[in-house]
Amino acid sequence: MNNNEAKILTDRIFKLIRNSETIEDLILIEKEEFENKFRMDSDVYPKIEFDIKPSDLNELVKKGFLETDFNFKEKITEKLKDPLTKLLYSLAWKNGDLKKLKHIAKGISEFEKGIQDQEDAFVFYQFGKYLTKTEGQPIIDQHVIRAFSVYITTDMNNLTSVRKLATITKNQKGEIEKYIDWLKSDEISNSLKSIKDYSYHIDKILFATGKKIKTKKN
Repeated sequence: MNNNEAKILTDRIFKLIRNSETIEDLILIEKEEFENKFRMDSDVYPKIEFDIKPSDLNELVKKGFLETDFNFKEKITEKLKDPLTKLLYSLAWKNGDLKKLKHIAKGISEFEKGIQDQEDAFVFYQFGKYLTKTEGQPIIDQHVIRAFSVYITTDMNNLTSVRKLATITKNQKGEIEKYIDWLKSDEISNSLKSIKDYSYHIDKILFATGKKIKTKKN
């Protein structure tokens, strides 16, 4: 896929999103426009039905599970009693992901703030914001931001570097903010914005779009 084809595809997908009125419309876009290999695997990433609020984190701090900076307490394993909690903690420990949970918790705590003061771990930080299930707070990753960046790009000479995007860094802060603003803008129908968690389904479409248009390594 060359740059022109990638731009045409991306613009067409965004037009379909802009014309959508229901979740069913969005699901149909993902189903009809993308092969399975580009879609988010629902077995790996099933939809999260719960939410986590800042008050929930405050309870964990009070109970001695978390520090005030949202790092785990040093002896937290002595406090874990529920088998599911212990199992999930063990998985995070084995994968070396315990420190990443701090960034998710920070995003939950700062769900009303912008991203400009955040210096790293943008994907985890924004995921925390999404977990609060606040309207218009999306999940982001390299594929979503790649698709959105191609959509808003007017300089075709810049498409090659945009399509190569592999890691979200502070260089993408502007695009992240623009994407969040776009989800709340008039480009999204009012009927769609009135539906809880509408951004989740848009994220899935853009995940597939960004994955499909990514420049392949030689």
